[in-house]
Amino acid sequence: MRPSLLSGFLVSFMRVVGSTVVGRHSAVLVGGEGAVGDLDSDDETASGESAPDAEAYGAPGIVFRPRPPDASGDQLAAEAMAVRLGGKLTPVAWRDLRLNRRYPEPKAGSVALVGYGGAFLSFDDAASSGPEDGKASKATLYVPYAYAGGTATKAHVLAFDPDGESVMLVHGDGFAVVLDKDNGITMRADSTTWLNLKPGEFTVCASKVVLQGNVALGANPTAAVPLLAGPASPPSPSVFVSPV
Repeated sequence: MRPSLLSGFLVSFMRVVGSTVVGRHSAVLVGGEGAVGDLDSDDETASGESAPDAEAYGAPGIVFRPRPPDASGDQLAAEAMAVRLGGKLTPVAWRDLRLNRRYPEPKAGSVALVGYGGAFLSFDDAASSGPEDGKASKATLYVPYAYAGGTATKAHVLAFDPDGESVMLVHGDGFAVVLDKDNGITMRADSTTWLNLKPGEFTVCASKVVLQGNVALGANPTAAVPLLAGPASPPSPSVFVSPV
């Protein structure tokens, strides 16, 4: 790490080359090397002080153990700005461009927690935000998987949208549960197999409906009696009809 000339040799930049977890509190220690120049230099190969077991500090509630540097391609690694505390360097501010690449082109106002595998939890300004800061935010949890050639072919999604007043849970294979103020609750297996539940209304669309166990029909199921013989159906001990 090479101290910044602007900081009175109190602030340095580190390239993280390794990490470990120690102690009963599972603290993360990182090892850094002077692979990044200071603020006044374009030389990113300048060497300097090393920090084999630096205590990593960050935002409360965020546990972060960086991946080792990439072995090929751009050779990206986690980077940190460190301050000298007690005679040793301690990283306090971070970036890892590998995570930025997983969440490219964030919108103005976006805040996201991004994982190395491409999953992210994002908060974006809703269209209904208006001029007041913090009026409304959309939240999305996105989990890609089934990678082929470096590209995810499936993803699970959980989304909260204040604009549509909706909540959506989508499986990577297309199964979905959607709740919104206009359409109630919709569960979907595919375009021809779904059900919808609204106040006072229940609709099922499927090529085959299987009901296992006794079925009571009518407005008063507690008073239902067995279905009687008629021109359309034989008696059934499993289907009961309410007389009212």
